[in-house]
Amino acid sequence: MSIERLKILESLPLVAAHNVPGNASATTKARVAKWLFVLTNSGFGARSAKALELVDVSILPKADEPLRQEARVVLETTVTDEMLDSYGKMHGACIIHLVDICSTLPVIAMSHAQGGAGSPGVSQNISTVFHAPASLGDKLKLVTTSKTVGPHTASAQIDIWDTTHHRLVASATQVKMEASTPKL
Repeated sequence: MSIERLKILESLPLVAAHNVPGNASATTKARVAKWLFVLTNSGFGARSAKALELVDVSILPKADEPLRQEARVVLETTVTDEMLDSYGKMHGACIIHLVDICSTLPVIAMSHAQGGAGSPGVSQNISTVFHAPASLGDKLKLVTTSKTVGPHTASAQIDIWDTTHHRLVASATQVKMEASTPKL
């Protein structure tokens, strides 16, 4: 993570995330909301990413192993003109960009809820399957969950649903790792 982004994160006032649904603590919700702001405020794809709306942050028992927990973060957005390819469908690169941002958030939430720093790490691998196209004006729901969150690596899964046409647009898994300190 760049020093500039860390400075932006720390300079932000406590984000009023109490109105975001979900059972995560107010401080975990605020940490997720702050990182969402930092990750979408500038740089590549910022205009498309800024439209993401945080609609749920929860810490839940894992369905397959109830003694373990996972973070679930849900976001919504609408497909806009700058997200489209030359065929008028949501561009695959835009989908991957949203996958990168959104699947980072449950990693942050789970890390923070477990007493960690709640930092995003860096992408190591993103594996994506495209299922159906999304078009201009379609409403999307991005449902993302942490799979593992450890001291060195983390992983998360995301499903992007087109709620306008009730179909799955894309699903992906992202593996993240802690960034190494630059050696100068």
